[in-house]
Amino acid sequence: MKPPGKTTLDRMQLTALEEMERIQIVQDFWVRDGARKGPDPDQVRKRDDFAGIVRLIDIVNSDRVMLDRLKDGLARASALRAAAAPAAEETEVEPE
Repeated sequence: MKPPGKTTLDRMQLTALEEMERIQIVQDFWVRDGARKGPDPDQVRKRDDFAGIVRLIDIVNSDRVMLDRLKDGLARASALRAAAAPAAEETEVEPE
């Protein structure tokens, strides 16, 4: 599997919001259709988790200090990965 690609806080928030709404719509349908007496508790917890992600990203986006720290951390992580990549390429493995 390919490693995850780049994303943005806005895209992550939109995805979490869409998934939260999808879960809500599906659970409402199953209850309204009579297939279930109530929404699945596991799905309700997932919906609530996605709602929490949306709120968390709202908080991060509204705080300039937090955004700056996040950008600095991402830059440090990127630099560490770049420094580790040549070392991994130099390692030779002898055939058996």
